[in-house]
Amino acid sequence: MKILGRPALFTVTTLCVIWVLPLVALIVRSLGRSGLENYSATLRQSGIARALLSSFIITATTVVAVLAVAALAGFAFSRLRFPFRTAIYSLLLTGLMLPSGAILVPFAELNKAFGWGDTYAAVIFPYIALFCPLGLLLMKGAYDALPEELFEAAVLDGCGVWGSFRSVALPLTGPALSVVGLWTFLSTWNEFLLALLFLHDPAVKPISVIPLGFQQRYFVDVPKIFAALVISQIPVVLAYILMQKRFNLGMLAGVDK
Repeated sequence: MKILGRPALFTVTTLCVIWVLPLVALIVRSLGRSGLENYSATLRQSGIARALLSSFIITATTVVAVLAVAALAGFAFSRLRFPFRTAIYSLLLTGLMLPSGAILVPFAELNKAFGWGDTYAAVIFPYIALFCPLGLLLMKGAYDALPEELFEAAVLDGCGVWGSFRSVALPLTGPALSVVGLWTFLSTWNEFLLALLFLHDPAVKPISVIPLGFQQRYFVDVPKIFAALVISQIPVVLAYILMQKRFNLGMLAGVDK
């Protein structure tokens, strides 16, 4: 056991060091020259507070929409029987193969047609379209893992389709919902390309594109650029810390079956 344990411990330690070093370097560089004054100057001069608010609005809306669609659609594809169910499900999963760059032109045309330019809707709807397929896949798998006897008992108790979803399926798939929610939060918060191309008004720009402006504004003031990067990642770290337990439960669900 000791011989097998040491290589595993060494591997884990090495991976942790590789992951932590860039974060330590980021924080150290952000404190260069003026120390914490870099953070206060960044918050005062850059409009970063407004960008944080925009990111929260975009991310929260996207997460709620993806959770709602994935939970309902996953239940439908898992427990309901309707024509072309497999074909429709397979078609929806093709969205997993679409990079964000592949939908730039179609969504640019949609934004122009609906007048969504420089509004939150210009990125929220593309995010929902991009992130729903994985959420659907995860939620359907979670529903498939539930014993059929639970739904049969719910029917005997007088539950219909909605009652079975609300009273049986949804409470038992909380960890899977947490995985979908956290993954959608991280992906939306850090998304750069669509936000850069579709949002030009400073009033609606999210935090993910702010460091690009810092490189232009503070080109020789590297600590302020790094301070902006640290500030932009604080919500991501907090979200993972708060949701870590449920995220791990969701990722490990079903491994003992």
